[in-house]
Parts: sequence; structure tokens; C-alpha cells
Amino acid sequence: MKVGDLIRFSETGYTGVILEFTKTGTALTFINEDVHFNNPTWITARTLNRCAEVISNAEGNSQS
Repeated sequence: MKVGDLIRFSETGYTGVILEFTKTGTALTFINEDVHFNNPTWITARTLNRCAEVISNAEGNSQS
């Protein structure tokens, strides 16, 4: 996963866009639905890899 990727969280069906990665392994992610937490939000790269899938990469090539 990289900055600009469109992702989907399989458990909720929510989609989001990765805005930034830090050197410490967290990603700033904007969730495209109404959520009950701050948006954009910080998510660990480990959680992203476990809970989300890339549905369109930053170059525009669909992976689904």
C-alpha cells in the first residue's frame, strides 16, 4: 500500500484514501463515509494490511 491508494475495509465496506505514511509505520487515511472519529485518521500500517485491501492503486490500475 502507498500514498494515493484507494482502499476498502472488508469488515465495514468503508472506502478510504491513504494520504501519508510516517517513518514510524502509521498512515494518515481519509475515510469516505460518515464516521464517529476524527477524519482523516491515523492507522498503523499493520492494521491497514490486516483490515483493508487496495481497490485502486495510486497509478490508476485497478487491483480488484
